[in-house]
Amino acid sequence: MRSGQSWWSELSRAERFDVSLRWPLYALIGMEPLFALLMLLSAAKPVEFRLIGFLVVVLAHAVVALLVLRAAIATYLGGPRPSPRLVAACIGLGAVGVLVSPDWAVGLVTTGGTLTLALTPVLWRSVIFVLVVGGAVLVGLLGGEVGGAFSYFYGVGLLAFTCRISVWMLRLGWEIDKSREVTAQLAVAQERLRFARDLHDALGRNLSLVAVQSELAARLAERGDASAAGQMLDVRRIAHESLREMRAVVGGYRATDLSTELAGAQSVLRAAGITCRVIGNGGTLPPATQTALAWVVLEATTNVLRHSNATTCKIELEADKQAVVLRVSNDGVGQASTTEGTGLAGLRERLAGVAGTLTVDRPSGWFVLLARLPRTA
Repeated sequence: MRSGQSWWSELSRAERFDVSLRWPLYALIGMEPLFALLMLLSAAKPVEFRLIGFLVVVLAHAVVALLVLRAAIATYLGGPRPSPRLVAACIGLGAVGVLVSPDWAVGLVTTGGTLTLALTPVLWRSVIFVLVVGGAVLVGLLGGEVGGAFSYFYGVGLLAFTCRISVWMLRLGWEIDKSREVTAQLAVAQERLRFARDLHDALGRNLSLVAVQSELAARLAERGDASAAGQMLDVRRIAHESLREMRAVVGGYRATDLSTELAGAQSVLRAAGITCRVIGNGGTLPPATQTALAWVVLEATTNVLRHSNATTCKIELEADKQAVVLRVSNDGVGQASTTEGTGLAGLRERLAGVAGTLTVDRPSGWFVLLARLPRTA
């Protein structure tokens, strides 16, 4: 039981959604032999040797139909079309099943319904309707009962509709998962663009001025003009100013306001489809403490987006006169969460520099990142 739970927990949300929609369809086709047997037994006809051959053919047909359905779902999700030989084998086995069935109407219901269900993801709606209606008419003619025809139309039509809705939801789920990844990548790209823009604004003008004055100083030096030294002093002054501005930009990038970082993390996680709740406000904490905790929030948010299957995330900030505690919890524990990467190791080193600690816990399917440091770090 534990191994099954472990297997399920290691799947991403999209993979869990895939399994939840795909495997019930497989189960419907896998029950074809049992359904055929129950229908024949309920017909109150004597059991013949012919029944054994029919069940063997139906079993083979169910296996091939499973392969056809698997290929059809892959086609609906953007993959290649099912092999014509595989489809032909499924149709051929279905025809043989009808011919060897002790009751042709029963054979048509089981094999025809299974074939329609297997091909539903790749057929046009009009073609599916024709197959369902045509099969119902044939069942009515072979069985001689209007009720049998109506039952086929209702049952197979409902299965085909359910299959079509399921594969549509399956494709929608994978598209949402892909959009979540793109959202995370866009958030990182926007942050890089912001930093690049700030750095360009701070250094672009000064570097251009350094280039012009250096060229002027070089020409004055070639002519033996004493003012060349003054020009180079100006170049040195501009270089020092550029260095200070660059440090200010990098310092502002590193010393992010904690409240801003918390709001940004909540916005990014919600955009990625993760319910995020932030408890507490760090606006009154000292700047050094805010900087350290902002890095924890940034790393924790990155881990949730890239390495978890989380649907819920909670960020809690508690502070008293002596210590500050930041707790980031998510319900996305998976295989990627069982080992710690370089990001957490870097956070431990950063917090150790301000007398802080970082611990990781995994209680009951949750991943909890706990940072504790003195209020005056």
